[in-house]
Amino acid sequence: MSHAPRNWLDIDLDWNDPGPRFVLSGEDDGSFTVIDRLTNTPAVWNDQMLFSLTFEQADDLVESLNQLVIDMRRI
Repeated sequence: MSHAPRNWLDIDLDWNDPGPRFVLSGEDDGSFTVIDRLTNTPAVWNDQMLFSLTFEQADDLVESLNQLVIDMRRI
């Protein structure tokens, strides 16, 4: 059985990828999922897969997670 990373920081980043790491995906039921473009799966944060969210929740998470990636690139 494959195990998801504990959170997105556990994955090696492709620092040369110019696009955002995390994007929104609308679902058929009207909810939203935060997609990790590196794995092409729902993002994981604190052992929680980020799906079945409202637009506001998902949008805030995408913005925050992408900002963390930008901040990590500056280190």
